[in-house]
Amino acid sequence: MIVERTWFCTCTGKPRELVIVEAGEDETGEPACPRCGASPSSDPKHTVGYRDEERPRRA
Repeated sequence: MIVERTWFCTCTGKPRELVIVEAGEDETGEPACPRCGASPSSDPKHTVGYRDEERPRRA
């Protein structure tokens, strides 16, 4: 099984999936809310959460 993490923000009152924002050339992108800009590492209003989903491994 593979565990896939989905990040979301509740700044609008309903969960909204975060999009990957590309950083610099050497850094991997981090998910961020397109509306309020919150991310897992910068969430001053505590609106970012996640959900883990298990999926079968592809052969």
